[in-house]
Amino acid sequence: MSAWVIALGLSAGYLMTKNLQMQKKLDEQIKIHHEQAEPAKPGPTTERIRDVQRTVPDADKYQDMNIQDIDRERVKELTQAREQAHQEVAAFEQGPPPIQGVWLNFGDRGLA
Repeated sequence: MSAWVIALGLSAGYLMTKNLQMQKKLDEQIKIHHEQAEPAKPGPTTERIRDVQRTVPDADKYQDMNIQDIDRERVKELTQAREQAHQEVAAFEQGPPPIQGVWLNFGDRGLA
Protein backbone atom coordinates (compact mmCIF):
# COMPACT_ATOMS: atom_id res chain seq x y z
CA MET A 1 0.00 0.00 0.00
CA SER A 2 2.86 2.40 0.64
CA ALA A 3 3.99 2.14 -3.01
CA TRP A 4 0.50 3.09 -4.09
CA VAL A 5 0.50 6.17 -1.80
CA ILE A 6 3.96 7.20 -3.05
CA ALA A 7 2.81 6.86 -6.68
CA LEU A 8 -0.28 8.88 -5.90
CA GLY A 9 1.85 11.60 -4.29
CA LEU A 10 4.24 11.67 -7.26
CA SER A 11 1.40 11.91 -9.74
CA ALA A 12 -0.21 14.76 -7.76
CA GLY A 13 3.16 16.55 -7.66
CA TYR A 14 3.57 16.04 -11.41
CA LEU A 15 0.10 17.49 -12.11
CA MET A 16 0.74 20.54 -9.91
CA THR A 17 4.10 21.18 -11.62
CA LYS A 18 2.49 20.79 -15.04
CA ASN A 19 -0.28 23.22 -14.04
CA LEU A 20 2.27 25.82 -12.93
CA GLN A 21 4.25 25.41 -16.17
CA MET A 22 1.12 25.81 -18.29
CA GLN A 23 0.06 28.88 -16.32
CA LYS A 24 3.53 30.39 -16.81
CA LYS A 25 3.41 29.74 -20.59
CA LEU A 26 -0.09 31.17 -20.77
CA ASP A 27 0.97 34.32 -18.91
CA GLU A 28 3.93 34.76 -21.28
CA GLN A 29 1.68 34.44 -24.34
CA ILE A 30 -0.83 36.90 -22.89
CA LYS A 31 1.98 39.36 -22.23
CA ILE A 32 3.27 39.00 -25.81
CA HIS A 33 -0.24 39.49 -27.19
CA HIS A 34 -0.86 42.61 -25.10
CA GLU A 35 2.48 44.10 -26.14
CA GLN A 36 1.67 43.63 -29.82
CA ALA A 37 -1.92 44.85 -29.66
CA GLU A 38 -2.62 48.46 -30.50
CA PRO A 39 -4.11 50.50 -27.67
CA ALA A 40 -7.86 50.87 -27.85
CA LYS A 41 -9.35 54.29 -28.27
CA PRO A 42 -11.45 55.28 -25.27
CA GLY A 43 -14.46 56.21 -27.35
CA PRO A 44 -15.87 59.05 -29.40
CA THR A 45 -14.30 62.47 -29.16
CA THR A 46 -15.86 65.26 -27.15
CA GLU A 47 -16.54 67.21 -30.32
CA ARG A 48 -18.51 64.31 -31.78
CA ILE A 49 -20.56 63.92 -28.61
CA ARG A 50 -21.39 67.63 -28.55
CA ASP A 51 -22.29 67.56 -32.23
CA VAL A 52 -24.77 64.75 -31.58
CA GLN A 53 -26.16 66.58 -28.58
CA ARG A 54 -26.79 69.69 -30.69
CA THR A 55 -28.61 67.78 -33.42
CA VAL A 56 -31.08 65.81 -31.34
CA PRO A 57 -34.76 65.75 -32.31
CA ASP A 58 -37.07 68.36 -30.79
CA ALA A 59 -38.89 65.70 -28.77
CA ASP A 60 -35.64 64.87 -26.99
CA LYS A 61 -34.32 68.43 -27.01
CA TYR A 62 -37.33 69.80 -25.14
CA GLN A 63 -38.06 66.73 -23.02
CA ASP A 64 -37.48 68.65 -19.78
CA MET A 65 -39.90 71.41 -20.80
CA ASN A 66 -43.64 71.13 -21.12
CA ILE A 67 -43.92 73.10 -24.36
CA GLN A 68 -47.70 72.86 -24.39
CA ASP A 69 -47.94 74.98 -21.23
CA ILE A 70 -45.13 77.46 -22.03
CA ASP A 71 -45.39 80.25 -24.58
CA ARG A 72 -42.82 80.60 -27.36
CA GLU A 73 -40.97 83.51 -25.75
CA ARG A 74 -40.36 81.50 -22.57
CA VAL A 75 -39.17 78.48 -24.57
CA LYS A 76 -36.82 80.72 -26.52
CA GLU A 77 -35.55 82.27 -23.30
CA LEU A 78 -34.91 78.86 -21.73
CA THR A 79 -33.11 77.52 -24.79
CA GLN A 80 -30.94 80.66 -24.97
CA ALA A 81 -30.07 80.26 -21.29
CA ARG A 82 -29.13 76.63 -21.91
CA GLU A 83 -26.97 77.62 -24.89
CA GLN A 84 -25.31 80.37 -22.85
CA ALA A 85 -24.54 77.82 -20.11
CA HIS A 86 -23.13 75.53 -22.81
CA GLN A 87 -20.85 78.33 -24.02
CA GLU A 88 -19.65 78.97 -20.46
CA VAL A 89 -18.86 75.30 -19.99
CA ALA A 90 -17.00 75.15 -23.31
CA ALA A 91 -14.97 78.24 -22.35
CA PHE A 92 -14.16 76.71 -18.96
CA GLU A 93 -13.10 73.40 -20.48
CA GLN A 94 -10.63 75.15 -22.75
CA GLY A 95 -8.68 75.99 -19.62
CA PRO A 96 -6.91 79.13 -18.51
CA PRO A 97 -4.48 80.87 -20.82
CA PRO A 98 -0.83 79.95 -20.33
CA ILE A 99 0.86 81.61 -17.40
CA GLN A 100 3.11 84.43 -18.50
CA GLY A 101 5.56 86.02 -16.17
CA VAL A 102 8.98 87.49 -15.73
CA TRP A 103 11.92 85.54 -14.39
CA LEU A 104 13.22 87.26 -11.30
CA ASN A 105 16.89 86.69 -10.68
CA PHE A 106 17.91 87.79 -7.21
CA GLY A 107 21.51 86.66 -7.62
CA ASP A 108 23.35 85.62 -4.47
CA ARG A 109 21.66 88.10 -2.17
CA GLY A 110 20.06 86.51 0.82
CA LEU A 111 20.66 82.93 -0.29
CA ALA A 112 23.93 82.34 1.57
